[in-house]
Amino acid sequence: MSEKPRFPGIRVTTNGNQLVAYHTEARLSDAGVFYPITPSTEMGEMYQLSVAEGKLNVFGRHRIAIEAEGEHAAQGGAIACAVTGKRVVNFTSGQGIVYGLEQYYHAPGKLATMVIEVAARALTKHALNVHCGHDDVYAALDSGWTILFGKDSQQAADQALILRKVNELALGPGMNSQDGFLTSHLERTFFKHEAELIREYLGAPDDVIECPTDAQIELFGPTRRRVPEMIDLKNPMLLGPVQNQEHYMNGVIARRNNFSEPILGFLEEAYADFGELTGRHYGLVTEYRCDDAETVYLSLGSAAENIDAGVDYLRENDD
Repeated sequence: MSEKPRFPGIRVTTNGNQLVAYHTEARLSDAGVFYPITPSTEMGEMYQLSVAEGKLNVFGRHRIAIEAEGEHAAQGGAIACAVTGKRVVNFTSGQGIVYGLEQYYHAPGKLATMVIEVAARALTKHALNVHCGHDDVYAALDSGWTILFGKDSQQAADQALILRKVNELALGPGMNSQDGFLTSHLERTFFKHEAELIREYLGAPDDVIECPTDAQIELFGPTRRRVPEMIDLKNPMLLGPVQNQEHYMNGVIARRNNFSEPILGFLEEAYADFGELTGRHYGLVTEYRCDDAETVYLSLGSAAENIDAGVDYLRENDD
C-alpha cells in the first residue's frame, strides 16, 4: 500500500477560473494586473474579491489588484511588478493575448518571473467566437515563454504552482493555459492547496536561494533573491538598452543557451517534487494506456479527457 501524500489537498466545489484565481493565485502572489476579457474575466474578478475581502496571502503579505485600461497595459504593468521583485499574475485570453503580444517578447530578457493564467479562446477571424481555441496561445509560441496546458481545472491549478516554481528557478515568464468555458467554467469538486504546501513548495519571493546555474552565479554571485529585484532604486541598473547586430546576436544566443536550455530539467524536477508532495503526478506528457497501443493520440487541453474515454470504449469494444 502506497504511503499517503503529505498534502493531498482540501476539497472545494468550484470552477476552473475560481480554482486558479481565488483558491490558488490570490493565495500565493503579491499582485494581479489584468484586463477583463471573456472567458478569463472571472479570474480577475475573483482575484479582486480576495483583495477586497482583506485577506493576506499564505506568506502574510497584502496584495494589490490592478485593472488596467487594456491588455497591453496590463501586461506592461505585470512585467513592472515582476522586475521589482513581486510575485505577479495576469489573467487574459483570446484577443487579449495578441493585443499584449508586443510586451511578451521583452519579458524573458528582463528576467521577469511572472505567470499569465489563460482561459484559451479562439481568435476572431471571419467571425467573433468567445469559446475555446488554442490559437491565442499559439500566437505566443516564439516569444520565449514557458507554456503549459492543463487537461482539467485541477491540473491547471496544480501547474500554477509548478510553473511558478520553474519560472523562479529559470528566471523567465510562463503561461498556464486551461480551455475556455470547457474547463474554465466547468463546476466540479477539486482540491485546493494547503497553505503549508504553497509555503514549502514555492517558498517566499524574498527568500535567499543558491543560484541554480553557472550563468546566474555569474550574474548574481552564489546566491540571489528568489524573485530578483532587477530594478532596485537602491542599486539602479539599465535594462533593455539599444544594441546593434553583433551585441544583439550574442545576447539572443546567450539567453537561449544560459536561461532557456535549463528549463526542461527544472520542469521535470518540479513535476516530480509536486507529485511526491501531493500524490498528483504530471509530466511533460501524461500518458494513458500507451504501453501496448497501436495508435496514440497526442492532444492539449480538455480534449484529453474525451480521448481517455474513447480509448476505454475502444478497448472494451474491440470487435
